[in-house]
Amino acid sequence: MKRIIELSIKGVGLALALFAVFGLVADVANQGVFTLKNYNYTKMVIGAVIVGLGFSVPGIVYETTDFSYAVKILIHMGTGCVIFLITGYAVGWFSLAGGIRQCMPPILASLGTSVLLWVVFMLRDRRTAERINERIRELEDEDEVHVTKEA
Repeated sequence: MKRIIELSIKGVGLALALFAVFGLVADVANQGVFTLKNYNYTKMVIGAVIVGLGFSVPGIVYETTDFSYAVKILIHMGTGCVIFLITGYAVGWFSLAGGIRQCMPPILASLGTSVLLWVVFMLRDRRTAERINERIRELEDEDEVHVTKEA
């Protein structure tokens, strides 16, 4: 439970930060005309929280040994992307009213961002694991030296 809370806090924080950045981009792209009515901003913030949870909580799957790494990625990213698409449509991040050409840029930008973030975290975790393994090897080598000296 503690791990799920940690993942949730990190995921929601990152989602809200990205929501702010994408909001700035939208404001600049619309030349300062970015009007929201009928609680749309509130809906979008809640949507960002839901998407943050949708990507972060399924990350718990990486802590199990029951699945291959590829299946873990599929569960984690598949769940997050489905939640993003449903939530994004529901809160108005993209609309099908303008046709597929109009809704694809925000969808691709958001999905691309999620894949980029996954790669960044995967590389960070891989580097951390390499450092831990190297330290373990160093400690094992030190133990061998001590055993040899004592004998």
